[in-house]
Amino acid sequence: MMKGEGKWQEIGFIGLGNMGHPMVTNLLQAGFRVVVYDINPQAVAALTQKGASSASSARAIAERCPVFCTSLPGSPEVEQVYLGEEGLLAGAQSGAIGIDFSSVLPSTARKVAQACTAKGMHYLEAPVSGGVKGAREATLTLMVGGPAEILEQVRPVLEAIGKRIFRVGEVGQGNTVKAINNMLAAVNTMVMIEGMVLGAKAGLDPQLLYDVMRVSSGGSFVLDWVPQSIIPRRFAPGFTVALMHKDLETVISIGKDLHVPLTLAHLTQQYYEAGLAAGLGGQDLTALITLLERLVGVEVTSPLPTDKKEG
Repeated sequence: MMKGEGKWQEIGFIGLGNMGHPMVTNLLQAGFRVVVYDINPQAVAALTQKGASSASSARAIAERCPVFCTSLPGSPEVEQVYLGEEGLLAGAQSGAIGIDFSSVLPSTARKVAQACTAKGMHYLEAPVSGGVKGAREATLTLMVGGPAEILEQVRPVLEAIGKRIFRVGEVGQGNTVKAINNMLAAVNTMVMIEGMVLGAKAGLDPQLLYDVMRVSSGGSFVLDWVPQSIIPRRFAPGFTVALMHKDLETVISIGKDLHVPLTLAHLTQQYYEAGLAAGLGGQDLTALITLLERLVGVEVTSPLPTDKKEG
């Protein structure tokens, strides 16, 4: 089945934020007719201007669309949208397919999947990685949990928004993979931040430090945020402090349930707690560098201010 063709051509989409908006845009560009809903009317209007249709509720989406997608902040929102009085299951028909791109507790995904099965419909969890940039460029990585045959039925939908699609197992395992991935990203980010602040305090040019590390054994994907966000001081949200804090809570919860020590995740979470306390929850996670900068009296900019080079 080609993108935008066949019985899955009309798709519902709920959650039109930093990730949902570009995902819907890519579905429209792929030829799908998309029906959208969000509690923010402005978010809906921005996509109806691009050709989407709108619905008055999640229930109305499900009554109209045989396939519907969700991209929501976390477990409480997913449960409300799927299981609430005006939720998707209240309007879904037998055989419908729900695809959830949100990052939630594995137990939440399993709870929703069980309710969908009882309704006679299907459910896939498909948390994504790649951030706002990946959502805009349709290069997201999708970690799908659920029946393989259902994944194949909606593969054209997933291919319209993502470049790499992995079926990692049953429902719950997709969000477990996502939580592990984000644990690595969160810890790596804070180690990078500590290294960049240390370098600036020692009088090193941050751009030069980045240039060396990116081609050395300490290099990593998150290091590229140095020239993109940290040096130019661009902390507009890509992936926010609040969302990463939530994902760290998720992975710590999984570790607790399975009796696996996650020492570095616990330590890293303290930075994110401090970020929330400092009012950085809505900013990009790289904004956490400002906490450490204030503590040591330096700012990671390039070229480094002369009064800071003395260290």
